[in-house]
Amino acid sequence: MKFKFLTKNIFCAAALCLAFALFSCTNEVSGDNVVGETYVFPDAKGISGLKASEVYNGQGNKKFTFTTFFLDGWEDIPFLRIDDVSKLIALINERGYEWKKTASDGVYVYKYYQATAGSKYPAEWKNDALYFDTNAQTIYSDDFTRIISSTQNVNNNIGTVFCDWGSASAKNPSISESVKTKYVEKYPKKQTKIDLGKYGLKMFVFDTTEIFKRDDVQILFPGYEGYSDDLFIPFQVIADTFLRCADCSFNGTDYYVAIDTNSDNYATNKAYDSGRNPCSIRSQLKAEYNYRNLCLLFDMNYCLKEQRTAQYKDNIGEFINDSIFANGLGFGLLSTDTATYDTYLYKFLIGYIDDGHTMYSEPSMYQSLASVRQYRRAAYNASGPRGSTLDLVRDEMTEMRKDYGGKQGVFYVKDGNVEKMAVIVFDGFVGNDPESETDLERLADLNTYAFFKKAFEDIGSVENVVIDLSCNGGGLIQQCFLSLCFLENPTDFYLAEKNHLDNTVTKFYCEVGEVLKQTGKHFYVLTSGFSFSCGNFFPSVCKYQLKVPIVGHQSGGGGGVVKPSQTSDGALFNTSASAEMCALDKNDNYICIDAGVEVDHEIPYEKFYSGAKIYQDLYGLLKGWYPDNF
Repeated sequence: MKFKFLTKNIFCAAALCLAFALFSCTNEVSGDNVVGETYVFPDAKGISGLKASEVYNGQGNKKFTFTTFFLDGWEDIPFLRIDDVSKLIALINERGYEWKKTASDGVYVYKYYQATAGSKYPAEWKNDALYFDTNAQTIYSDDFTRIISSTQNVNNNIGTVFCDWGSASAKNPSISESVKTKYVEKYPKKQTKIDLGKYGLKMFVFDTTEIFKRDDVQILFPGYEGYSDDLFIPFQVIADTFLRCADCSFNGTDYYVAIDTNSDNYATNKAYDSGRNPCSIRSQLKAEYNYRNLCLLFDMNYCLKEQRTAQYKDNIGEFINDSIFANGLGFGLLSTDTATYDTYLYKFLIGYIDDGHTMYSEPSMYQSLASVRQYRRAAYNASGPRGSTLDLVRDEMTEMRKDYGGKQGVFYVKDGNVEKMAVIVFDGFVGNDPESETDLERLADLNTYAFFKKAFEDIGSVENVVIDLSCNGGGLIQQCFLSLCFLENPTDFYLAEKNHLDNTVTKFYCEVGEVLKQTGKHFYVLTSGFSFSCGNFFPSVCKYQLKVPIVGHQSGGGGGVVKPSQTSDGALFNTSASAEMCALDKNDNYICIDAGVEVDHEIPYEKFYSGAKIYQDLYGLLKGWYPDNF
């Protein structure tokens, strides 16, 4: 049976003649496209080449060496053996493993083990297995997110990439290792399935026993053993699906794991700039392979498909391919001209996906190093309606605050000679760990928990406290959690996440190693149309759980957990992953917060920062709305 991406009804009859899509397990593509005649992926007959590749972590440290394989007819597309795929997964989840071929023909099973000190192969996690079915060209698991999650999260029974709590220090209090989770029963877990056949992609099985007996191969890979039924998997499939908890990319020679795509640090430059080989065209195979992997990435991971209508855009539906072509971007993404391709890539990411979290970092490695900044600037100028609005509100709010003397820190409003209201202003949730720092403005840039702690020490007995998130663009989820602990005991509220890979909705209850809650205070949260990501999640917890009033303007939104990604030809970007931070109503019904959190009372922007004294008008409004608190 063939699986095809269907075009939208708005296409004219002529456009409908172009079969834009996919694709059976026979790797057949029907119809014409911009790269030439009807294209069929080659049915590889064997291995055409192999080379030793190093695997580096995010700090640029070499972790191990394994083999990159190239198959007949697949040019320089990298393939990995299942053994090396297992090593990559183990690098992320920090666990022992084994894989074997089952009695059922064509099915390979990866299982991993509980981490126990002093034991090479501790007890295996029950039912945690990943299946590779070469006949059906599918990869599936009932516990997919547990398999690709870190040891800490699995030991805490989270089984997701919710967050990395980090290490405890003087400025980052310890969060209990026994993080409690509760799956919401009305959203039962479902099997996660990756159907490669729908995308014309394919795993291959070859005999490698003779290859690894060769002297020249043994010099490169001493001790490697071949197998009569070695399974080969396209690397980009692994990067797009398995490793959502850590970016994993290939620069043509080596592999890099957990690199921040927003950073220009040494590891990023080493991974990508050293691999650049500028040229003006790319092959049909590379164009088709790259495009289908891009579709696989968004079909598997992008958690906001159903919410796009609320953002005045189309509902992507099951396959993003339909949406890409319906919006005139498909031919550009399939172009063999590299400049055209890279231009349409940032238009797709920034102008079309446009979810606030999708950030374009670098063009493909076809482009020269000198052109990187050019493409970054062009991408910024291509911002869609949402990105442009967020930028505009941020700039306006920052300018207004500057004009009225506002900055990060704590500000007070007096009624007579008595300080009646304090305003805590900070613009992001950050987790750096300065050894010693007491200046509030400086702390706001370095560590949100330490900033809050010092702020409340200064506030003292002032009863009314405004948390000003109007210029807050988000940041670290653990710092968001710690900040909420000052408003409520940490065991009395939860963070919620929906995982679109397995349909689960989870509540996370945490413990902090010290009492933070401020008693006898009335809290309010001030948001603007820019308050984004954690700057949006913080007020959602306040609204739906803590009953803290939200005032100002509806927040800018942002619910998706960020996934660093790379196309198969090297372009770098972040986008929303399969995990989505969400809210729940009193009956545990899922509430999407991506479009923002509604305010209890709206305030004109000019009254956010106005008057002779900062927040004087805001004080008058709050006193009128909540007179019993003043």
